[in-house]
Amino acid sequence: MCFSPEEDCATFTIHAIDVAERRILSTAYTLTTGSGIVEALIRAKQPGVDVELIADKTTPCERKSAIDPLAHSGVPIWIDRGVKIAHAKITVIDDAVTLVGSTNWTANAARNSEDLNLISSQAVAAAYTAHWRNRQAVSVPFARREEWCHTPQVADFKSELPPDESRTAKFRRDPAMSLPV
Repeated sequence: MCFSPEEDCATFTIHAIDVAERRILSTAYTLTTGSGIVEALIRAKQPGVDVELIADKTTPCERKSAIDPLAHSGVPIWIDRGVKIAHAKITVIDDAVTLVGSTNWTANAARNSEDLNLISSQAVAAAYTAHWRNRQAVSVPFARREEWCHTPQVADFKSELPPDESRTAKFRRDPAMSLPV
């Protein structure tokens, strides 16, 4: 297990990716370069590890998104458009190890309170692989950021959020949403 900000969960993840021999299946909500994780996936792809990614429909359109470097390195990427938010953060390595937790693959994640669990179990890896395949079945292949980020599905999703208000601000402002101290 790894807990940030107290521990370096990026290094924890990078080490797991670096020892992959055959396959890495991953889902990501937000991913950027700079934490070393995306770079590790690109390194893993080069010697012949099969690396595949499913991302949320807004991930390619985020500022500093690492989708393009992954796609350019030959990583097949699918966009999960079957749900409002594809928020799972799962990585299955060699059908034996599963990384799962709240940690996004961003440089900023190290500053957040996050968790990441490494589970060494073929049964758990098989369950997450089955889930990954189910999400892949309702996802679409990603080709180019410029084309994807101008699709109506992404524009519709972004328009659902209040323009000048984050959910956190609403939570803090609404007394009914406050937690007892």
